[in-house]
Amino acid sequence: MCGRFAQVIKYQDLKKMTEELKIKESSEQLELNYNVAPTNIVAAVVAKDDWRYLGFFRWGLIPSWSKKIPEQALINVRSESILEKPSFKTSFLRRRCLIPANGFYEWRKTDKQPFFIKAKGDNLLYLAGIYDAWYGPDGSYIPSLGIITTSANDFIQPLHERMPLLLNPSLYDTWLNPAAQNPQELQLLLTVPSEIELEMYPVSRRVNKPENNDADCLKPIAL
Repeated sequence: MCGRFAQVIKYQDLKKMTEELKIKESSEQLELNYNVAPTNIVAAVVAKDDWRYLGFFRWGLIPSWSKKIPEQALINVRSESILEKPSFKTSFLRRRCLIPANGFYEWRKTDKQPFFIKAKGDNLLYLAGIYDAWYGPDGSYIPSLGIITTSANDFIQPLHERMPLLLNPSLYDTWLNPAAQNPQELQLLLTVPSEIELEMYPVSRRVNKPENNDADCLKPIAL
């Protein structure tokens, strides 16, 4: 699963991301969030026609047809059943996004020790997601997203059986193309093994509390 991640995207990271993903509309600075928790507002790369831009979404998908906001935030979407559930199918076919992250947190099953998992080096990870827009009966408007998860690879398996879907860079263009709507072709993207090399290290249990949101959350600790 993916229950917490870090989105600390500073100017140089943002500039590099804008160039790599061919983003045409962005911001000069994003809010720094070292401990992103469900229902927080996060940035994601989306596309309309051939126009890519950074949008801002509530983490916890609210399907457009919902009568109310779900009591439990739909933060994760299982890749294996994404085409089977009406909550996710239409968004998967028409509204896909990439969520930039410095890395994500996972808790070891045996002792609940938190770890931070990131790409080797200082590169950003891009978590595959879907999004939607919800209009409340009072006229409120809430764009929201969910992160797609898949079976953990051998590296993550000792911590948890699930992990966020990390697409290979060669698949970004197809993923962000709103005209790509063939269910079978899109489903294949969910099964391509990730080529991204990861590293992990233990972090303080301070990350257990969302109110702890500072650089210390990302610091490695000795066990």
